[in-house]
Amino acid sequence: METKIIEALNQAQTGIALFDADERIVFANPAWEQLISGIAEEDLIFNETELADGGMLSVCFVKPQVPQSERLEAASSANDAKIGTVIIADDSESNRMVARRILQAEGYGIVEASNGQTVLNMLKRGVNADLILMDVEMPDMDGLHTTRRIRHMSGPVSRTPIIALSAHQSRDWNVIARQSGVDDFINKPIQRQKLIKTMQELITRRSGTTGDPNAAQKRSKGARIGRPYRPESLTSPVLDVRILEQLYTDAGDEGAGCGIEIFINETESRLVKIDKALSEDDMTTVRNEVHALKSTSGTFGLRQLSELCETTQSVFEDNDPDEDRLLSLSRQVVQLAPTALTALNLYRRSRSISSAPHI
Repeated sequence: METKIIEALNQAQTGIALFDADERIVFANPAWEQLISGIAEEDLIFNETELADGGMLSVCFVKPQVPQSERLEAASSANDAKIGTVIIADDSESNRMVARRILQAEGYGIVEASNGQTVLNMLKRGVNADLILMDVEMPDMDGLHTTRRIRHMSGPVSRTPIIALSAHQSRDWNVIARQSGVDDFINKPIQRQKLIKTMQELITRRSGTTGDPNAAQKRSKGARIGRPYRPESLTSPVLDVRILEQLYTDAGDEGAGCGIEIFINETESRLVKIDKALSEDDMTTVRNEVHALKSTSGTFGLRQLSELCETTQSVFEDNDPDEDRLLSLSRQVVQLAPTALTALNLYRRSRSISSAPHI
């Protein structure tokens, strides 16, 4: 049965990959390898599901082409939306990162908290949030208790829209959450379209009740009001196999494989730093990390990532850099890099398998 399942997955046109708890690939079908190494990330859609053992199942397919008229209408709608600041409260750093990337791509400013008490402290210190994404189950103070505390606070903060997030699928949890004072309930794993739509409805409803025409101007710097930039158009391939083949020739199979593994671990840490720096408006750290990533990614054949880092660095070096474009480019680096690293790791594994002695 297992062999038949593997054969069926290998014949599928949709890319399918299985990752372990350390985000290393356990299995990837041929379609996955072809898609991530030959198609730009902005033209792909990834649907990822967390597994009970900490691993992840990722499904990848080509994004449907949208007619030009619909694209223009969607862009206009996005530009007219009131972008604001969102508190993401979740004890899982990986869950926060997924939500953060989704929302930052939409133009939201992000503030993070790992438990309910931290959320309360933020609000008491005057952090201005347009909405809170609240995980139901957190240590120290869970999401529902935190929601009840917020609803009993004085002033407009008590009316902050709150969306409860939970892996519990039962209707009872939905009812319990609403009784605690949340405005809506969304099951994990997060579905991007449903989340964005729900958030827009809640923020619009709240804006309508406050009646403050200057609300957009009062938002924090992290919200970055302005027209979002289109993703940078990249012409290079995700992975340049010729560079890697030369690396294996020069360093040998063991040396090249070891170097790639060190680079992947180093880059994963670098991406966490960039992601954190973006959420804190620390553009000096972003600049330094992007500069380092530019040269190392080129060494290991990640041409597209290296090209994007080079473009980002050139904007940093302008006398009067465009902050909105810098943010857009930096976020694109964080979004593109995992795909590039996956392609590189697949290549390393394929070389390792092909060079292994056959018994």
